[in-house]
Amino acid sequence: MLGNLQIEALTHRCAACSKGFAVQHLVVATYWVKHLRDFSRQIDIGIIGAGVRNMWVHFSCDKPLITSWAMTPDMHSCIRCKKALGREDLVQPVFQIIDAKAVNPNDPTDVGIALNDRVYFVHCECANPALKHHGSNILVGV
Repeated sequence: MLGNLQIEALTHRCAACSKGFAVQHLVVATYWVKHLRDFSRQIDIGIIGAGVRNMWVHFSCDKPLITSWAMTPDMHSCIRCKKALGREDLVQPVFQIIDAKAVNPNDPTDVGIALNDRVYFVHCECANPALKHHGSNILVGV
């Protein structure tokens, strides 16, 4: 972290479409399954471990920029469907790139994207924001 900049050095390209990142592209974090950890006798799982770094994918590979409306960060509306966010809705954070080739001043070989400190939100599924008809989210191990 550098002030309000966060450098993510694993990629300069979208992990999904392989197109290069540019300033103002919107991205979401993704993780390798191998970095997910579970613990016996607990009902939770998490992204745990020193040195775990995520990959980034475009919010929308077809349209990495949203230019059709003012991007005002708030916790009140989805940036995809523009509908109000309900208390029971499931959402994902979306970040905006402010530098596609940021350099870590402490390590000049650590080059990646820098993210705006503002966070936008998008429904996981705009047609069913609370995911009410998708069954249980409890994982059962055998």
